[in-house]
Amino acid sequence: MQDSDLKKTVAKLTRKCTIQQKKLKNLKDLIRINKIINSASLDEAKLLKNIMKTAENVMQAQASSLMMIDKETNELVYKVALGSKGKYIKERFRLKMGQGVSGWVAQNEKPLVVPDVTKDDRFYSKPDEASGFVSRSIICVPLKMHNKTIGILQAINPINKKSFSKRDIPLFTAFAEQVAVAIDNVKVHNYRMTEQRLQSELEVAKTIQTNLLPRKMPSIKGLQFAATNISARSVGGDLFDFVFFKGNRVGVVIGDVSGKGIPAALFMVATITNLRFLANTTDDPATILTKVNRLLFKESSFGMFVTVVLMLFDLDKKSVTYANAGHIPPILVNKNKKVKELGRAKSPPIGIIKDMKYYQQEIPLKDGDTFLMYTDGITEARNSHKTEYGTKRLIGTIRKTDFDSPKQLIDSVYQSVKIFSNGKQQHDDITLVSVGY
Repeated sequence: MQDSDLKKTVAKLTRKCTIQQKKLKNLKDLIRINKIINSASLDEAKLLKNIMKTAENVMQAQASSLMMIDKETNELVYKVALGSKGKYIKERFRLKMGQGVSGWVAQNEKPLVVPDVTKDDRFYSKPDEASGFVSRSIICVPLKMHNKTIGILQAINPINKKSFSKRDIPLFTAFAEQVAVAIDNVKVHNYRMTEQRLQSELEVAKTIQTNLLPRKMPSIKGLQFAATNISARSVGGDLFDFVFFKGNRVGVVIGDVSGKGIPAALFMVATITNLRFLANTTDDPATILTKVNRLLFKESSFGMFVTVVLMLFDLDKKSVTYANAGHIPPILVNKNKKVKELGRAKSPPIGIIKDMKYYQQEIPLKDGDTFLMYTDGITEARNSHKTEYGTKRLIGTIRKTDFDSPKQLIDSVYQSVKIFSNGKQQHDDITLVSVGY
């Protein structure tokens, strides 16, 4: 073999060896990146900063940046910008889609290498001009999550060579894929942590709410009481309560707060607390609701309100005085099982109009009378055909029910609703309160 051929063979083997060494280094770098990412903090800001420090090290770059797409403005926003001027650039610049090298990569969802920025019209020079940093060569790749581009990774000015080349793309792209996985893992972790915190808050709210609602029925000679409250969620917005007045009198309250979850539960707590307090200042249902409205109007937020019925049973006068603030009218069943509603609500719910004045009505209390108060979780329950249970069906159920106590009436109505809706409580709380004389 001639010397020239030998030299060519050696040069060829050297190139192959160099390429294999490069591939081996890239593989080792990816393994190292994977370890760093998997052992990184689950704090997103710390994770991203750690990732970009690794990116600079792996790509042997003078500076690096990670930008995410702002869904609201469709702009690229710096999440991390490292290098001597990184902080300055991060605080002052956002890029439109298609603007600069980063914007082009985000818009076209393709990696891009710019060996010399002075020869590429896509280069956006304003950050350099403002900061004094000098960009020479850039490599930029899309950051994809579930096949959707969510941002870009960028390395600027290689330290150990004149410029980046297309040979650097596979390593940087593989790096970006691992970054996307890491970000996704953090988001899932944070979502689960948020769920756990929310669940904990719900449990606390449920405990407060459960302790506030009556645990047992009042024991008053001449009256029988029954009630059930079933929340559609962990906590609900339905309420009921028994308020005691001087003399042989008791008030029965039922209500339904707009909305669900913690805000509704807190508003419900405020409603019951104020009702109990004001019952000590007057025995007039309309006046109580008027005062409660004035107090809750100040506390109402996000347009929340509550519908309420307050019924005052006076055993000495043998009368019932009731005031209705936008709630479903109670139902009266007499001893002959004749059923009727106690007038439609003429006043709006509590918490809507600041100086609203409420009115009341008084009716005689007769032997054998049974009153049923309920929330719209009963009448708005739906079957598989999306048909609502409705007031007409409720009254029909009451007429067909042979009951001897308020509890039997409530049990019968609830079972009827449960059968109608195939045992599924769709979206609303269910509360039933019944009083028999």
